[in-house]
Amino acid sequence: MLLATTCFFSNEPENRNLPRYQTKSMKSETDIQRLRQALQELPHLSKGPSAKQVKKLGELIDSDLPLQSFLEMLLPEVTALFGGIAAVAWMKAQGAPGAVFGVRYRMDGVVSSVTEHRKHDRLVQIALQQKQPMLAEPTAANAENEDEGNPTEHALIFGPVLHAGESIALLEVVLDKSDRALTKAEKHLYLRAVQLFANRVYGGLRQRMSMPDPTLQQAMDQMNQLSNDIKSLQQQIVRTIESRLQSFHGWSFGSLSENQAFAKMVHQTLDSHGLRVECPECGHPAILRCLRAGNSKYGAFVFDHYLESGRTFHGGRSTVPLLKVVPKPARRVALSTLA
Repeated sequence: MLLATTCFFSNEPENRNLPRYQTKSMKSETDIQRLRQALQELPHLSKGPSAKQVKKLGELIDSDLPLQSFLEMLLPEVTALFGGIAAVAWMKAQGAPGAVFGVRYRMDGVVSSVTEHRKHDRLVQIALQQKQPMLAEPTAANAENEDEGNPTEHALIFGPVLHAGESIALLEVVLDKSDRALTKAEKHLYLRAVQLFANRVYGGLRQRMSMPDPTLQQAMDQMNQLSNDIKSLQQQIVRTIESRLQSFHGWSFGSLSENQAFAKMVHQTLDSHGLRVECPECGHPAILRCLRAGNSKYGAFVFDHYLESGRTFHGGRSTVPLLKVVPKPARRVALSTLA
């Protein structure tokens, strides 16, 4: 739940007597460059932030300021860098599972009515459950379910700050009003930038907050998710390769050497991903080859594989056959090695 008494930090003018930032060891220059590049590509600006602005952000994150002052000074920076009009840092309350409090900057004119607050709170809870950044455009007045979605007139960007794979905080940036919807490419740019920004902010929170120790279960959950992601990507690769190879069905390349060169390219591509083609005659994994054939001027495409009877060639078409991709079989072990 969202706490009924949302925390607001003081809106008093900046205390000029605050000590200047005491910079600790700076983060990777590569990370800073990536963040600056991502911010420069945002569509709202004719030119991106200067190196001085990004450096100032880095000094703020790595400074010795306490958490309250850090967040109070961070929100105006993130608002300016994203070309927004307001921002919120949502923090999970320690010792109260499910409760969060928000540190707001210029949000009064963005969410006003009780109904809008309720809808916005629901949207924040959804964003807090994500492990990837999220962008929510304004919900149309005639939408089927007006109780869901973004109740404001602005696009909202959410960047989760993760620790040990779990969200500990959430950055929300309110973009200025626009007379058109963001394109898919523009959304991608905003999401990439806020993710890099949230990763950078994590370092600032970590040195100011007591972080829970990671658990073995968290590592196992993330490794299982990684395995699932890899499996999904591998399946996508197989589908992509198979679709492209099947587009060559019926082709021939004017000479034996060119047909052999094509078969070699197919094998190299498949082998680099641990794959083979399926023999249409027996169903075993095989290597596509093009061999000389008596009645074929440019050779014949065959499926080369080992069966129980030994090395076998099936097929014999003069054009590229319809190819189906399958996993590469385990390496055959010579009998002499088993003695």
